[in-house]
Amino acid sequence: MRKFSRAVKGAEAGAIAAAGVALSFFVLDLVQFQPLATPGALSGAVYGPAGFEWDLTSVSGLLAGLSVVYRIATFTILHFLTFALVGVLAALYFDWKEWGGLKPLLAVAALCTAAFSATAVFSATVAGLNVVVALKSLGVVPVVAVNLLGALLLVGYLRLVNMPESEEEPEAPPPA
Repeated sequence: MRKFSRAVKGAEAGAIAAAGVALSFFVLDLVQFQPLATPGALSGAVYGPAGFEWDLTSVSGLLAGLSVVYRIATFTILHFLTFALVGVLAALYFDWKEWGGLKPLLAVAALCTAAFSATAVFSATVAGLNVVVALKSLGVVPVVAVNLLGALLLVGYLRLVNMPESEEEPEAPPPA
């Protein structure tokens, strides 16, 4: 049962990292005065450079709209699942009760970057479009930096939930 609880904590850490990566791209876009540039780049890879126009006045437009919602939901779920998998691997492979130096952090950062890239590549491949455009428009440095932040969140959460319990229980104050 111990490995199962470690895996669950790892999945939780991965979900926190996935949310941190997504949120940090939104913040990075705001800082650069280009709100929603990252989702635009990723949707450009998934839906083509022309994007998608909503036409809900016809049955075919409604079906196309539902297809877009399905793709967005699939991308989001896949994003969280890949980061959860990274969290599970990190929780099971490393001992987080003691700080192990930079090696575990760098390994998790590399896995987070791979998870982000794999999500983008898979989504674009399913759509039959070119993901290289999206990853180039995001830039290598921001992708690595944001995924390093995700790794810090993941490692921080795993360290926090695996902190060793104190040996001594606090004494109760004497009755007055």
